[in-house]
Amino acid sequence: MNFGYRRVAAAIFAALALCGCASRQAVPVSSADQATEAPPATSAEISSEIETATAPSETATAPTEETTFVTTDPLDYAFEPLSAKMYSTDTLNVREYPSTEAKIVGQLNPGDEADVVGRTPDGAWYVINFDGSRACVFAEYLSAEQPEEETEQLVIPENYYFADEDDYFFVVNKQIYLPEDYSIETAFVQGSYELEIVAAERCRAMIAAAEKDGIDLKVLSAYRTVEYQRNLFERNVKSRMEDYGMTYDEAVYDVSINIAPPGGSEHNAGLAVDIIDRNHWDTYEEFEDTEEFEWLIGHCTDFGFILRYPKGKEDVTGYIYEPWHYRYVGVKYAKDIMDSGLCLEEYFEQHAQ
Repeated sequence: MNFGYRRVAAAIFAALALCGCASRQAVPVSSADQATEAPPATSAEISSEIETATAPSETATAPTEETTFVTTDPLDYAFEPLSAKMYSTDTLNVREYPSTEAKIVGQLNPGDEADVVGRTPDGAWYVINFDGSRACVFAEYLSAEQPEEETEQLVIPENYYFADEDDYFFVVNKQIYLPEDYSIETAFVQGSYELEIVAAERCRAMIAAAEKDGIDLKVLSAYRTVEYQRNLFERNVKSRMEDYGMTYDEAVYDVSINIAPPGGSEHNAGLAVDIIDRNHWDTYEEFEDTEEFEWLIGHCTDFGFILRYPKGKEDVTGYIYEPWHYRYVGVKYAKDIMDSGLCLEEYFEQHAQ
């Protein structure tokens, strides 16, 4: 809500007060979501492989306009009290107050539980407890019924790209791109996130094993198509040129610090997954201090995954330490790689035949 609107709204409420109508009345506001690009990277030589550059929309099918009810103070909006446990049916933005112009303070993934404490008078938004504070989500994408986990039977196609476990032992990075004939089948891991079918099956097993140990793992990113990567890279180059006056070469360099080129990302291979705890909705280095990270470090190799970008190997991998990024290499190699203290590039150079 801009300053001009607040002044007009305040004047309206003052006039209502003079007429004896100064009760707490809602003012309808409509707006479309305005996703903004992330700020440009600094000149640091190494940065994160997490490649989300724009804030997500409410959902892929969310309405572009909603009537919201707020007072002159957007954080002091009216809502009907409600107490319920509900579940997200899609990837859903959590906003500071009931408007698509409001700041995004988090995200719910499909199946996430929400502690609902109220609903706006028009029924368009639910008010929820989020990280100890009040926040809002589109009511359309919360359900009282908990979604059932879909189970998939692993079926390997004939003449598949990966013939055996040795085929998963390879490097893809900013210098080594996926081959042009690279083709995989994918399967769901958690919510709408997918991985290559074998990696997906092993990742689901890993998440289930963690749950039995009381550890709730949250997938934040997984398979991305090369086309998606290309659009992401080009969109950010354009943004830096238009918004920050960079030349094309400057923009390409700045983007490449944060975003892998199309075909050069492990996420394009369908073998990389970003995992954090349920209390957060973005990656953060302090994840290494959580019990979720401790469990992953102790068990990820049992399922064929390794910590891909370890601390102290930034100059070799080309990325900062990422305690959330795990790569499927197969059970045959995973434990030996982690025990060696080497990153994948170093280990592969010593052991590849």
